[in-house]
Amino acid sequence: MFFINFMQIAVDTMGDAELRQRMKAAIRAEPDFIRPFVQGQLQGSDGDGGSDPNVAAWCSCGRCQVFTDPRMNVYCRQSPCITLKQEFRNLCLRHDVLEVANILNWSYRYNQEPNFSYSTFRNQAYRNFILWQHGVLGAGRRTPVPACVCRTVRQRFPEPNGQYTGYHLANTDSE
Repeated sequence: MFFINFMQIAVDTMGDAELRQRMKAAIRAEPDFIRPFVQGQLQGSDGDGGSDPNVAAWCSCGRCQVFTDPRMNVYCRQSPCITLKQEFRNLCLRHDVLEVANILNWSYRYNQEPNFSYSTFRNQAYRNFILWQHGVLGAGRRTPVPACVCRTVRQRFPEPNGQYTGYHLANTDSE
């Protein structure tokens, strides 16, 4: 909390030119994190986004939710929502597809026993989505999935205690 207050005071004392310079540096460092702020889309999680308080106000597909981590507040920009497409359902929600992908990605590559927990299915669903939408990103490159994708995958493969790991930067231990 101290650090947040410190940063808010620091921002309040900056001039316009310095704010612009720092914002541009933040965009270069974390473009997916900054995008909703720059586009003026992030309006908070107070439920003012429509009739469903679980749908984000900045969402254009009607299926996103607000996450506490702003890096996860990315929308798909598609109509209808990408989660309604058959390709998404086949690649990201089918057990058999995720099992095979899990075996190929982890068990075969690292000589480990397959793990078919819901956590593993969620992780593989996100990997399949990124591969489908962005292709191979390469080592150390990550991008958050849209909030509607995260919400749909979590609904399909829920964590019993309701606690989820969330988005990880490439330099953190998330596997």
